[in-house]
Amino acid sequence: TNWMDVADLNFDNSDMREAMIDAMKYWVLEANVDGYRCDYADGVPYNFWKQAIDTLHNIPGRELILLAEGSRLDHYTAGFDMTYAWNWYSSLKSVFNGQTATALYNTHQIEYNGIPAGKHKLRYSTNHDESAWDQTPMTLFNGEKGATAASIATIFLGGVPLIYTAQEVGRTATVPFFSNTIINWNDHPDMLKAYQDALNFYNSSAVARRGTNTNYSNIDIVCFQKELDGEKLLVLVNVRGDQVDFPLPVDLQGSSWTDAFSGDPVSLTDTLSLAGYEYVLLKQ
Repeated sequence: TNWMDVADLNFDNSDMREAMIDAMKYWVLEANVDGYRCDYADGVPYNFWKQAIDTLHNIPGRELILLAEGSRLDHYTAGFDMTYAWNWYSSLKSVFNGQTATALYNTHQIEYNGIPAGKHKLRYSTNHDESAWDQTPMTLFNGEKGATAASIATIFLGGVPLIYTAQEVGRTATVPFFSNTIINWNDHPDMLKAYQDALNFYNSSAVARRGTNTNYSNIDIVCFQKELDGEKLLVLVNVRGDQVDFPLPVDLQGSSWTDAFSGDPVSLTDTLSLAGYEYVLLKQ
């Protein structure tokens, strides 16, 4: 890298490795941290991560979350719980910029190919790097409605959702993390409520978090059904700024649902109209 303020450590040095692991143990034991996000994890040897994480997991009475900022599959066998979903983020931007909505589900499947059961990808529509060096969701996804729609797809399709500072209040300007940024938490209250409603439902719904997916997406609508222990969740997201009339699959036609947010009953026919960037969550 070109990071001039970071030491290029020698991971062949056993004393250095032990010192690093002791430091990681210290913050668990003395500061009660509940896990680590490991920056640039792809640049560190597998055998160090395995040694470090095995040591951390052997600390009695601690349940830790280990997140690798990386994409190597061996991070999971080293003991990490999650890696970054960089491909998801790229696909999300492309879909909201005109690519077929089916690409998002395809990316979901590709990212999870080979991942052990119980392990996950960290999914996001922005993060610290992207909000600093790329653009914020308000710009990338065409305003409040588009940014919220992108988040709904990200939260519910699969993986573990990440919310980054100020995306829930629709900040338009970037958030450089090497300088101080003042966030106006009163901006876009309707957007904030939409995030709160979505995440409250996600946290309270086992099928939303762990259900098995069936994909019904077409060129303009991300549509999938999740099922777990007899419960069903149907999610539809219009990734376009204009109204789309979505032809429902035969096995959904005539079915009865409940709106996940309002509690209102919903009966499906053969078509469902969604306004620009509208999303619908139905439970059964």
